[in-house]
Amino acid sequence: MVEKDRIEVAGQAVDVLVDSSPWDGKRPQLWPSVGMYPCYDELLYDFMSMDEVRNEAYRDALELVVPGRSVLDIGTGRDLNWALESVGFGADSVTAVEGMPETYELAAEQAAENGWLDDITLLRGWSSEISLPRPVEVCVSEIIGDIGGAEGAAAILADARRRLTTPDAVFVPHRCVTYAAATCFADIFPGGAGFFAESLNLLGQAFRVHGGPFDVLLGVANVGPEALVSDHAPVEDLEFNGDLRTEGEGSATLTVARRGRVDGLLLWIRLWCLPDRAPIDSLTMRTNWMPVYLPLFDEPHPVDVGDTLRLAVRHKPGDDGVHPDYSVAASLRTAHGPAFGEFRTEYRPTAFRGRPIYQQLFPVS
Repeated sequence: MVEKDRIEVAGQAVDVLVDSSPWDGKRPQLWPSVGMYPCYDELLYDFMSMDEVRNEAYRDALELVVPGRSVLDIGTGRDLNWALESVGFGADSVTAVEGMPETYELAAEQAAENGWLDDITLLRGWSSEISLPRPVEVCVSEIIGDIGGAEGAAAILADARRRLTTPDAVFVPHRCVTYAAATCFADIFPGGAGFFAESLNLLGQAFRVHGGPFDVLLGVANVGPEALVSDHAPVEDLEFNGDLRTEGEGSATLTVARRGRVDGLLLWIRLWCLPDRAPIDSLTMRTNWMPVYLPLFDEPHPVDVGDTLRLAVRHKPGDDGVHPDYSVAASLRTAHGPAFGEFRTEYRPTAFRGRPIYQQLFPVS
């Protein structure tokens, strides 16, 4: 059931549509995608710790590359997952870094209570702010966003490669590619959309980080290939053991594969922890990463098989030099005539209720 709720942000009341229906893993859910802002809560950390798709892929990689080597875990999180796994797989030494103050305190409390500090050096701060007594041979991180680079992985890990690791260091994960396909938000949520009730805490956190409400990136959980109207194409490719670039631009042409409607894009990631293993796919697997929806057009456009959606995509570091800003310009060609759309998502967003979809999600009283 979609109904109106209210949250308080910096003394301002913000009305928001909320889906208060009980959890149903087969029904799409709307979430704020907030990892880049950054903010996490207990629910998200629980999701990550219980995410066996992710955990198994990371464990397989660490078991292969860490024995006898020095390891740096960037963004270790509340539960120090990969630092602890590295100890268990026989790392020579393990250093874990956490930049979010509250998360660091939770990690330090757990580490002290469980005696982990005998095996792990836990540092407070962002990896770009620390130095190490000697370069490490393995760098493991889980700073991948729902859009792969949204949490600043390119800039953060490029800096780690320059300053904190040996020249031949192995990075886990190995590669992350973000794909895009045409979709219709109105058809994913035919009965109307509201944020999943349990995600409101994250939405409020994101608003508080920036001092007020803004048009948050929209994550869509429990959605799969059935939501795609076209074929798909890569729009961002991050090679952590290769030529890692912090900005880029490219183009793609999507071809409509079934008759339907299009009002935007669905983006998702494929993440390789090892180059020769099957990737994690956030569209076809249930994992803590979820696809995100980018609105391109203010209303759905009918499309037929063979119609095309041409994209021009750019990403570059935002004003903090770490988290990227993304922009998409789109040209839809159909028998009904052309349509042009665009979307920008920024690390320091300024728009609020700037598009019809956000005007619906954040109604005016």
